[in-house]
Amino acid sequence: MPIGKQAAGTEPKTSQPVFVIGVLRSGTSLLYALLNLHPQVALMFECDVWDFPAAFSKVRFKRDWLNRQEFYNRALSRHRLIYGGSTNGLENVRTPEDLYRTYSDCKNKAYFGEKSPFYCTQLRQLARHYPKAGFILLWRDPVEIYRSVIRAQRKEPFFQRLGMLHRVIYHQEKMIQHAVGLERAGVRLCHVSYAELTADPGKACRAICQYLEIEYDEGMLDLANADLSSVHDGSAHNYLRSKIMRRQDFAGEKGIELIDESTLKKLRRFGARWRRMRSRWIGDEAGEYAGPEPSFIELLGSKITGGYFRALDDWKRVLFEFLPMPWLRTYRRTKRWYNERPAATSGERVTLGEQFSSHSVTILTSYLILAIVVAIDYITGPHVALTPFYLIPIAAMTLVINGWWGTLTAIISAAAWATTWAAQQPNLESDYGLVLWNCVMRFLVFEVVVLLLSRIRIETLKVDDSAD
Repeated sequence: MPIGKQAAGTEPKTSQPVFVIGVLRSGTSLLYALLNLHPQVALMFECDVWDFPAAFSKVRFKRDWLNRQEFYNRALSRHRLIYGGSTNGLENVRTPEDLYRTYSDCKNKAYFGEKSPFYCTQLRQLARHYPKAGFILLWRDPVEIYRSVIRAQRKEPFFQRLGMLHRVIYHQEKMIQHAVGLERAGVRLCHVSYAELTADPGKACRAICQYLEIEYDEGMLDLANADLSSVHDGSAHNYLRSKIMRRQDFAGEKGIELIDESTLKKLRRFGARWRRMRSRWIGDEAGEYAGPEPSFIELLGSKITGGYFRALDDWKRVLFEFLPMPWLRTYRRTKRWYNERPAATSGERVTLGEQFSSHSVTILTSYLILAIVVAIDYITGPHVALTPFYLIPIAAMTLVINGWWGTLTAIISAAAWATTWAAQQPNLESDYGLVLWNCVMRFLVFEVVVLLLSRIRIETLKVDDSAD
């Protein structure tokens, strides 16, 4: 077995890590909390060290990967391995295994490793690096998983990303395929059902301890004593922070979390396929998925679409690893600045008709100014630049009303400028592609001004509110 049993009064024989793996929202955080209650187990929470394209791994670990790991998801500070952002004291940590061991040593526990839902597609890579590691795979009903995703989408930007359904299906498919391949290669796996984990956690924990060849401890069921300090902030883990040992209840939320009929049928088709593929591991626990399975075309489509989103995630991670840190810090500050918007003001909660009525003077004056600028631009010809004058109505609409009106005016201004410019080019010969290109480029310049002025408007409103 990958993990040696620790006899009383002897040194542990642990040599390779333990990994807890399952699709997003499948209950891996709950299982992580239960396992870490064992007096000999200290798993890290979603460092995602190995969630990285294998082709770049060797180069990566020769660089400042620890600093970048901290910047990426605060893995070191969340686990209280560093303070103040400095990696002093971790000079001997050169590999992920060193990091796992350092954390377990700080906890004075023998068994180390990590929990991550992103390792569903990395099982083979992990098995190559750690051929005798412990792999605990958690399985959950796909409809429950996606309902949980929908619930998390309410407040968590991470789950609002495009293609979450495709990501869930792709990760589950890859996890099953990798698990089948590892079993054929002789790698021992531990399969856990979320339904059993929540219905009879004692039985599930005993099975895991038997797999790891460690003695079962009743304290694993005392979720009230769980240390959740390493868990990410955010509402997605509020259910875990309540420290209630029960299955998530979606009753009474059908009107809010209703999965549309086509998505539900799709999940049931894939559920039937996954039930058949997993039946030898955890039995026929999902009898309602006894219907048709996805067709070859649907499987191919999910593979291509899910693979596309996975590739996007991989390249984003590569950029975080190899771009200059000043660039990454600037990107993150800009993103945070853009996303941290206060609640809408009373002027932005009203309808467009009410906004027009309240700001009719501003709107009419702005478009009158725009019409005058367009006329002057046409008369003076293309040799006289009037771009700053086009910004006057855009700025007025953004600062006085809001950014939506500013963007609308930016679109109209860019189209008016492009039309005027085209009319001044006798040799253009109806090259509408060139006109469209110049129109889009001018709009992008205008929209940057709108975004900046919109933020200025929000900040000035804050000043007014604090003065009141």
